[in-house]
Amino acid sequence: MTALIIGNGSDIEKSCIENIKIDYVICADGGLEKAERFGLVPDLILGDFDSVDPGTLARYKSLNIETVTFSAEKDYTDMELAVEYAVKKGYKNIVLAGASGTRLDHTVANIQLLEKYHIMGIDMEVIDNNNHISIISGKTVLKIKRRKNYFVSMAPVTETIEGLTLEGFKYPLDNVKVKRGSTLLVSNEITQDEGSIILEKGTALVFVSKD
Repeated sequence: MTALIIGNGSDIEKSCIENIKIDYVICADGGLEKAERFGLVPDLILGDFDSVDPGTLARYKSLNIETVTFSAEKDYTDMELAVEYAVKKGYKNIVLAGASGTRLDHTVANIQLLEKYHIMGIDMEVIDNNNHISIISGKTVLKIKRRKNYFVSMAPVTETIEGLTLEGFKYPLDNVKVKRGSTLLVSNEITQDEGSIILEKGTALVFVSKD
């Protein structure tokens, strides 16, 4: 069961979400306009509604879609509030679209949500036209298919990650330890049909990015 949350970040193409089996759609504020462009009818709309066209919001409200309004002065972003709603509804797989953009503060905050909810057992991803961001932890084998002009990077979020092996990559690794803040794992390339990331200990973000 997968919940798609659409935010007001960078513009995204419908192709970003076409291969996702979506069971529930939440639009966070201006994300509603993206959903309208995609022809998606959300199950829930929420936010302080400072970034959505009032006419668009009124049209969707007329469809009796569940709508939750928050004050602009609040302790959480619209995106995190949307994640909280998805989690409370029992969704363990959550995809964030429109979660990145020119506001780096919001982008970083949304990426950090992956770590926060990963600890709670929630599998969450951030996607946009150029990036797919996920998180891995502990004894993990992650396989990634090769795509032309895409690069794979990793960023440890624990103090170290250990037992890291990369197979099928231009720059392979064999059972190494990498400290948080290292740039060793930036901009690798898959050279076979798929690459394998094998991790023994620690937590890291995984970026699959188009140049």
